[in-house]
Amino acid sequence: MSQKVNDIIDTLELSVKITIRNMVAKAGANGEITVDQLLALYPHTDPNVTRDERLALVPLRYRETGKFAAKLDFQKRCEILALYRKGITREALAAMYNVDRRTITHIYTQQSPHYKNVRQEEVGLGPVKFADMYINDDILNRALTYKQEKDGEKPVNNKFARGKAGVHNVRGNMCEYQHRVIIEWREDQQIPGWYYRDLDGDNPLQWFSTGEDSLRTSQSCYSGMLTDITDRLQINTP
Repeated sequence: MSQKVNDIIDTLELSVKITIRNMVAKAGANGEITVDQLLALYPHTDPNVTRDERLALVPLRYRETGKFAAKLDFQKRCEILALYRKGITREALAAMYNVDRRTITHIYTQQSPHYKNVRQEEVGLGPVKFADMYINDDILNRALTYKQEKDGEKPVNNKFARGKAGVHNVRGNMCEYQHRVIIEWREDQQIPGWYYRDLDGDNPLQWFSTGEDSLRTSQSCYSGMLTDITDRLQINTP
């Protein structure tokens, strides 16, 4: 059975996600539409289907096959959060559970609109009971194996990668106004690296990251910020 577009879209790149959402809206459908139904509405032989739309359908179809779209149930999402709290890296967890690293980021990031029920489970149980419930010896041993494999490849955060440093104007797909977002190298955070601050958001004085990769360079911070900010603007816009 073909998966629903809603079940896959958040694993895609921001530009692809926006194009797919526009295609779904243009077809008069919603996120409950399946991938096969969307493909039928936009056949690649139709001259009215644009090149950008055809390109957007490629990763949607590819992920839908399941090769990189392992669907996580609530149990596995809780395992990931518990392991992350114990220090297992996002890269190791992505490899261990065969999912995109962005999925891991959304699971543990407090500001993410996704997987809130997982983070609520941790709060309700408390961190100790949460870890005891969702990490058994087999899972821990597997995680340690992946961690050992990844530790030697871990890149460093580069304060001289300043290409995207400074102020940027960001506008969500469904937002009527722009947000000013500043990207800076910060030494005063728990982990020195690249962070962003939404000057027009709810917490204009708070610095954010979207995970370890976003700390590496100003470009990686910018890319993570685009997804994070746009998702929140779309969620919060009436």
